[in-house]
Amino acid sequence: MVWIPQIADLADRLGAADLAAALRDPIAATVPVALDDPEAGRISGVVVLEAWLAEQEKWRAEHRVDIEPVATTVTEKRAVGEWVAHLNGSDGKRVGLPVGVAVEPASALPVRIYHSRWPLLGHHVVRSPLLPHDPDAHAADVVGAYKAALGEGDVAGVVATFAADGYVREPSGDAYRHVGTSVLADFYKGFFSAGGGIPLKLCTVTEDGTRSAFEYICDRWGDADLPSQAGLAVYTRGGDGLITAAHVYDDVEGPVE
Repeated sequence: MVWIPQIADLADRLGAADLAAALRDPIAATVPVALDDPEAGRISGVVVLEAWLAEQEKWRAEHRVDIEPVATTVTEKRAVGEWVAHLNGSDGKRVGLPVGVAVEPASALPVRIYHSRWPLLGHHVVRSPLLPHDPDAHAADVVGAYKAALGEGDVAGVVATFAADGYVREPSGDAYRHVGTSVLADFYKGFFSAGGGIPLKLCTVTEDGTRSAFEYICDRWGDADLPSQAGLAVYTRGGDGLITAAHVYDDVEGPVE
């Protein structure tokens, strides 16, 4: 339930001025707009979108939300933005909620918002896939090697794709950031302790040469079948081509935590 007003800027960067304008002022929209939010689900139609954005503005004020930009990955047809929304949690303490958003003007669902609800609710919520699996979508080079090792449950293979000071940040934020070779090895060893790896089914890949972002479906973790769930992950490469940062945006609850 965290709308990032800067999402409209992603549409502008893609040359989709009509979509950007509609996201800023739905009443003036000249194109159909649909988005999917982790809490609200599918939102479409001028009246519904306007009411939801007004509710979001009030919610941001009540929770004193500050938006921290992280990174943007842009290609000709799609942009992926990353932010951290800093807000007052239910206990009054400040919470940093990572939010990832894919904007694809030509899609029937042009705005797709991803974040965990754990920092807000204290538990995970199953979220059905937003897109179908695309068998022609493939992650490249070191990111492809990471995805393959993740699917196979290969700890050494996963760790080999990271720079020495590389890290993975879980969907719940910086309190769940794992940095460095030995820490990553321990982290993934625990992740794979349920009988194997986590094979992800890719839906889209957004690649700019430095960052690789993919939307995916997760329906299996080790030996456990899971409800099919939506997710987004963004991987940043360093100068040596290895992964320096891995940011995950989903709400998947696996057999291990």
